[in-house]
Amino acid sequence: MKLTAWLKEPLVHFLAAGAALFLLASWIWPAPEAGRVITVGEAQLLDHLQRRAQLYDEEGFRELLAGMSEEERAQLVRDAAVTEALYREGQALGLAEADPMIKQRVVQQMRLLLAEEEASDVELTEDDVRAYFEANQARYAEGARVSFSHAFFSTDRRGPGAEAAARAALVEMRQNASFGEAGRYGDRFLYQLNYADAAAREIAGQFGEEFAVKLFEMEPGEEWQGPIRSQYGWHVIGLAERNAPRVPEFDEIAGRVVQDAIADARALSAIVAIDRLMENYEVRDGAGIID
Repeated sequence: MKLTAWLKEPLVHFLAAGAALFLLASWIWPAPEAGRVITVGEAQLLDHLQRRAQLYDEEGFRELLAGMSEEERAQLVRDAAVTEALYREGQALGLAEADPMIKQRVVQQMRLLLAEEEASDVELTEDDVRAYFEANQARYAEGARVSFSHAFFSTDRRGPGAEAAARAALVEMRQNASFGEAGRYGDRFLYQLNYADAAAREIAGQFGEEFAVKLFEMEPGEEWQGPIRSQYGWHVIGLAERNAPRVPEFDEIAGRVVQDAIADARALSAIVAIDRLMENYEVRDGAGIID
């Protein structure tokens, strides 16, 4: 069939018209580039909600998403799409490289990813944990502790007479009061009148360093002692017990040791992961290649 005959065929006219329409549509509405397509599904919406709230509760946000109206969901889809579009445009402009805070967050995230990946392989036996405890006993050492009662005589209330009042009370308390009856004497104290197994740091924080030093120099006994001075006034002391510094037995703190041993093992594995990652890079300092 000749060309002129082909041109008269209705099918040819139909195909030509279709091609023309396709070309026109492509010119008016060009196909989106792969990087210009933003897909917002349920996973993206959940991630957007959690990042916006700075709270990671997938189950809670899934329920919130399920209860949204069509209008609310449509607005959320647009918000998520805008966030993704702005992120992509910022990447295209090189803002991630220009902003040190963004770079730092990316680096931190990569550290976490590497650490989590390596941590999945960390397994410790009981022997490993016990060996860790033996090598780190200083970490678990406990300072001296005391159990005592006291009667308080305030210098704010009594002025210079507070010490004399404390000394007079000491005589009577030795004759008539047990350690549990401190509240019958003296003035109201800001903190407690009875302390059980209290550490030096706690005592110094509430009474002052000078008081703590003198208290820990005392010998436990059945009689009231003192008085000794604090930053608030004078105190008659009933020292029931004083325990020397010690390292607890492994069985007493096994749970804590296990947690510490695993944490340190994971930290070490993260360092190994970074070293392995750096094997893929050649590092130069301007003077040459660094081994």
